[in-house]
Amino acid sequence: MKEISRQGGPRAARRSDRRNAAAAKRKSRGSRYARRRGLALVALAICVLLAGFVALDALLGGDEIQRGVSVGAVDVGGMTPEEARRVVERDAAATFEKITFGTGEEGFTLSGEELGVRSNAAAAVDEAYAIGRRGNVLQRLSEVSRAYLGGVRVDLEAGYDERAAASALDRVAAEFDREPQNASFIVTDAGKVEVKEAREGRVLDKEGTLANLDRALESMSGRVPLAEGPAPKPEVTTAEVQKYKPEEVIGEYQTDFLWDSNPNRKLNMKLAAGAVNNTVLAPGEVFSFIEHTVSLDYKEAKTFSDGGVDIANGGGLCQVSSTLYMAANYAGLEIVERHPHYAVLPYIKPGFDATVWFGDEYGYGVQDMKFKNNTGGHILIREWVDERGFLNAQILGQPTGKKVEMRTVKIFEDTTRGIKWVTYKKVTKDSEVLRDGYLYEYTYSYNPPVPDNAPHYETNAPRVAGWSDPGNTTGWAEVPE
Repeated sequence: MKEISRQGGPRAARRSDRRNAAAAKRKSRGSRYARRRGLALVALAICVLLAGFVALDALLGGDEIQRGVSVGAVDVGGMTPEEARRVVERDAAATFEKITFGTGEEGFTLSGEELGVRSNAAAAVDEAYAIGRRGNVLQRLSEVSRAYLGGVRVDLEAGYDERAAASALDRVAAEFDREPQNASFIVTDAGKVEVKEAREGRVLDKEGTLANLDRALESMSGRVPLAEGPAPKPEVTTAEVQKYKPEEVIGEYQTDFLWDSNPNRKLNMKLAAGAVNNTVLAPGEVFSFIEHTVSLDYKEAKTFSDGGVDIANGGGLCQVSSTLYMAANYAGLEIVERHPHYAVLPYIKPGFDATVWFGDEYGYGVQDMKFKNNTGGHILIREWVDERGFLNAQILGQPTGKKVEMRTVKIFEDTTRGIKWVTYKKVTKDSEVLRDGYLYEYTYSYNPPVPDNAPHYETNAPRVAGWSDPGNTTGWAEVPE
């Protein structure tokens, strides 16, 4: 027992440790070798599997494009190049048949043909067909594995004809572009003044829009954002018009048109009054009656012209100008041009009339009625025919503090010399008299009878703005025998 005890001393323990370490080392080397061998076997299996795919594709695929390959958004795997080309071209044609620019009311649509859009379908399909068929075995194996495992996408590129696209946008810009709209006034049927708001203009940025078309085609999209240039600004803003909004009647006048039963006269007055109605004058601006009324299509009616009474196109027009002339006087506006009639009229007092003449081939020059806005603010001109048979004229603006009084006096009436009238005007502001006295004078002639061949319409004494005419100098009451 002791001998055994001596042999199991410290030296024996060291020998045992060395043996254990060696065994552990041999065991570790064996474990690493086993792992490497396992990985090699897995890699070999994958290679064999992929090689099998390649071999299977070579055996079964023939001339078909590899599975998992797409051209753009079109899956062409398993198709022959001819089949893929037809499908890709059909998809591209549908995408670019109509190309939408912008959205909503401002948007528009152009066809791919108008823009000269073309796609590289043939080249893209050739690229798709080449996948797995080019390079060495490893490259082919790599491309096939990518197609099977994750898919391969070949981009379909599209372009357009620059000249055709620019021409198409030029045509569209003619309708797309919009001039700025100045703020202005409108008057409702109830006589309420409302502000029509200003609006910015609009300009198509053709170069920017073509750049957007480039980007849309790159992503095979048929929707193109619009590019606009700097918006043209209106000269008169909504804020300006709100500030000078004319809401108060500063001058008005009314005449009767039922004294003449000719319906054409009423029609002519409606045309002329409508052309004048709702005209806005800025401070310092001059209003021309002829400028607003010369181009209208008038009917035949009774006129006081050429030194007598006649039936001609535009009968009733001078009643519109005369009524507005008096409204402008009562508004305290500056009268720039005014011409009296040859003879006295039934619907307005002598001295209050303002004739207009467009001019003719006989050498009679243009005679206009003009006045200037001297109020310092914007004014609104209103003129209309109402259903009671009255022609109404109003000037609306900011209060001026002016008060105008008009009167006309007959100086003499003589069958040889005619009928002389003198007109006076008094203007006060804040109780201060600015002017008071003579304005002008004129000697009118008598109206001859209506021509025998002229159609006769029943006439009556005017209800307003007329004057006592016991001698019937105007001829309004004459009835052919």
